[in-house]
Amino acid sequence: MKNFYVIEGTHKDPNEIETILKETKKKYGPFEENEANQFAKGLIQKNIDDFYHRAWVLKSNNLTK
Repeated sequence: MKNFYVIEGTHKDPNEIETILKETKKKYGPFEENEANQFAKGLIQKNIDDFYHRAWVLKSNNLTK
């Protein structure tokens, strides 16, 4: 079932999804879990030099606002 989303953006604290800067937040999906993980991996690799950029895989019922 396609109920996984990828959230990416710049964070104040790259280890905490809640610190994402709203103006940089992008949401992609829905995906199957494996598709979402692959997509997030690509985003992470694309932005490897930006320490504050992160991509997260979330199940649809765990999406943050």
